Amino acid sequence: MKKFFFQLVLALFAAACLQELPQAPKLEIELPVAGSEEIWKASEQEGKPVLISFMGTWCPWCKRSLPALDAAAQAFEGKAVVVGAFADADEDAVLEVVKEHGMKTKALYNARQAAQNMGVSGFPHIMLFDKKHRLVKVWNGYGPDLEVQFQEELSKVAD
Repeated sequence: MKKFFFQLVLALFAAACLQELPQAPKLEIELPVAGSEEIWKASEQEGKPVLISFMGTWCPWCKRSLPALDAAAQAFEGKAVVVGAFADADEDAVLEVVKEHGMKTKALYNARQAAQNMGVSGFPHIMLFDKKHRLVKVWNGYGPDLEVQFQEELSKVAD
């Protein structure tokens, strides 16, 4: 009986190892920047860590996370890229949130498809990519200590 149980456990372990692991999302995004003619391209951020927050203008928790994004952008200016990517296609709605909250971080818009491609299922959804644009950390939702967490995680990848 012990031999059978051992073989069963070994077979289950082998099956689990052979399952295809989910792929980490790739940072392959090109989105318009609110209030300008600029298109933000992830490919142009090579060599710098990227902290990107997917959000919506209607999301109160997204708005609460904006000060943490701004603090990270300011603290790591020149060392990392921090952007907010709004799912909204309405540039004016995004600009209204930017103005209302004094957002200093670069605001991208029309990011609904990019969010879906990245596996985002709720807002805010914040992803940190290292200098080689490999995913290293994900935050789902808002927490009062986001600013501290952003600072800690960015300091690990922003040399």
